[in-house]
Order: sequence, then structure tokens, then C-alpha cells
Amino acid sequence: MTMKAHVLRAVKMAGILISLGCLFAAIAPNTAHAQGSYPPESYPPPGYPPPSPPSTAGYNRFEPKYTFSLFLGSRFGGNIAINTPNVDYLPISNSFNYGFNAAARFAPHFFGEFMWNRQTTTLSAHDILSNQIVPLTNNAHLDMYQGSLLYEIWASSKLRPFVVGGIGFTHFDSHGILSFSDRFSYNLGGGVKYLFAPHLALRAEMRWSPSRTTSSSTTFCDQSLGCFVTPISNHAEQGQANIGLEFRF
Repeated sequence: MTMKAHVLRAVKMAGILISLGCLFAAIAPNTAHAQGSYPPESYPPPGYPPPSPPSTAGYNRFEPKYTFSLFLGSRFGGNIAINTPNVDYLPISNSFNYGFNAAARFAPHFFGEFMWNRQTTTLSAHDILSNQIVPLTNNAHLDMYQGSLLYEIWASSKLRPFVVGGIGFTHFDSHGILSFSDRFSYNLGGGVKYLFAPHLALRAEMRWSPSRTTSSSTTFCDQSLGCFVTPISNHAEQGQANIGLEFRF
């Protein structure tokens, strides 16, 4: 092969190498940019992953140390036994009542609670001779002061059934009609709480709440002991149904 042929071959090879180098230089930046931007800036697409369904984890984790509720409702039933020639009992009219509960937790789901409950009502007299109910005052106040124990049965959901019971006293403000004012009373009941949020609940309940009123005597007979007179305590057998808001903190 002549010298001229060798030179022409070298020139062709140099041209090929230069062309390949230019092509590589043009492709390499685009390839690097594509690799550096993967996944694309819009990945993952909006809305992915889908939102999780509502959870009650916040309700389950939060256990309040204190609760405070305001309520209103109705107190119903109840007669005050009176031993006189003309009147045998004083009926208590069903009426509106209101009050509050304040509680402190001392064990999981277990609370000690104080309740104040006021009923403004009408006291009447049952006249024996005419068998009629005669109103005596329409502005009597019956205030219940109760210390109770409350237990939330289920604490894993927004719906919290509970049981409650306790003791205390009832103050009878009868404007001089009754010969007494303060009497032992107690309550037993239950209800349900619905949690709108960990710190706020709707509370509904019913309670049986009798109050001792007057004393009387009855004759008790036994085959072995014979008959004898024993004292008994009369009660105003009342119930109440209340609804309100409970603050939990």
C-alpha cells in the first residue's frame, strides 16, 4: 500500500472518531438530565396514595383526667308522705331541672363525680275528704347534692355507655310548708356519651333518685316474735332524664 493510501485511510478514521465524539457529547447531557430527574417532579401524582379513612386512634389514646358537664332535663314523680287527719301526702309535680357534673379520674375509665341538680316545682296537698289535689306553692326548690362513681363501659369508640351511682342529700326549699329541709338521698342510673372530639362529648342519662322525707311507723308481725311496731323511712321516689355537653380535659 502506498504512502498516499495510508494517509487517506488515517484521515477517514479521524473523521469517523470525531463524528462519534460529537454524537456522544450531544447525547450524554440529555441522558444525564433524564437520569437525574427521575422520578419526575410531579411523581407521585396528586392524590396518591389515597387518604386514610377516619380513625378513632385519637379518641383511644386520650384519657381525660377531669370532666365537666352542663345539663338540663326533667325530674318526675315523687310524693312526700304526711300523717295528718286531712292530708296524707304531698305530690311533687313533674318539672324542668338543670345542673352540672364535675368528675376526676382515679383509674382507667373510672371517675369520681359530684352532681348538683335543681328542680323548681309545685308542691301540692292531697285532701283526704275531697280527694282533690290542692296546690300549695309553685316555687319550691329541690336541690340534689350527690357524690357518685361513674364507669365508662366501652372506651374504644366514640360511643361510650356508662353506669353511675352515688349518695348525698336533697335540700327542700318549701317556703315553710315542710317541717324539714335536708334529707339523705341517693341515685342509680346510666347513659351514653358520644364524643364529637376527644375533648367534647354529648352526654345523655337517666337516674333513679329517691330522697328520704318523713318517718312513720308500721306494725310487723312474726310467728315467733309476735307483733311489734317498727319505724320506717318514707321516700320521695323521683326519676330524672338529662342531656348536656361534657368537656373532657
